[in-house]
Amino acid sequence: MQVKNVCPPPTFAAGDKRDGFHILRVEQIPEIRVTAYEIEHERTGAKILHLHCDDRENLFSIGFRTPPRDSTGVPHILEHSVLAGSERYPLKDVFNELLRGTLQTFINAFTYPDKTIYP
Repeated sequence: MQVKNVCPPPTFAAGDKRDGFHILRVEQIPEIRVTAYEIEHERTGAKILHLHCDDRENLFSIGFRTPPRDSTGVPHILEHSVLAGSERYPLKDVFNELLRGTLQTFINAFTYPDKTIYP
């Protein structure tokens, strides 16, 4: 039995605008059964890649360009600092607090040579 690579039908078209966002590109990717939307926030210029698929799991990830100026590891230190709490939010272990209070199935952070990602 062969599984068909069926993508969800697009709900937006390139050039559409919605709630302060501009749809730049829409592309179906049958190999992974998704419809991909490249979106830009009009005011901030933030870029979003939304992969629409028929799946119960949902994921949100935010990434920042963090090119290092030297080899001191500052982007990785900042990754951990962001998740260490603050004076206003005094949590020592943010990951465990999030896991206990949500339906998360995956939570982590990654520092790459030129970017930091919080899925």
